[in-house]
Amino acid sequence: MWSFRRLCWPASEIKGAVPNREEATVAESPPSSSTSRATSGDPPLVVLRRLRHRHIVDRLDYLRGLRRLASGMTQADLARALGLTQPSISSALKSAAKIADPPAGFSGASVYEIAQRFTAGELSRDELIDQLSRWPESSGSEHGGRMAVDSHVESLHELGKALEDGLLDEAAYQAVFVRRKELRPAVQGAAGRQRREHLELTGPD
Repeated sequence: MWSFRRLCWPASEIKGAVPNREEATVAESPPSSSTSRATSGDPPLVVLRRLRHRHIVDRLDYLRGLRRLASGMTQADLARALGLTQPSISSALKSAAKIADPPAGFSGASVYEIAQRFTAGELSRDELIDQLSRWPESSGSEHGGRMAVDSHVESLHELGKALEDGLLDEAAYQAVFVRRKELRPAVQGAAGRQRREHLELTGPD
């Protein structure tokens, strides 16, 4: 079972999700070998960056988990179970409706989220490079009836922003491009399959 801890979230940290005080409750996952790594030897700024992005991805996990549970529970039941009010659950679910689910085989719904999870300690460096290298040039991920489409240009922009924001270093950034070049036929094939699946579900634009 998950336990829950109460945290205050700056409204600017999650695009499309503006939590109130009651809503800002984060699902705490069991510690893994990657998230429980010792940080005592890291510089304070590195530790703070890791904690900040761990808070962000924890909230994303909370909202996605809440959305899944809401398909089989009433808002009143969820509120009682989480020690919140029904209006705060309703507000959280509105925020959750705007958040995409990660595509199969990926830890995040965007290039930037994957980089955030690396910084938060959820992914190893090899996992980071592998997932960013395999990210489809036009990816579809479910988002309620929700198909979120990231263009190749947008994914490159997010990769550059992740580098600029200190979520990955120059060596990892370059390794992603080298690996993407090696995998390009497979990446393009995955993008094509996802586009066909999107069209089968929604019909042509």
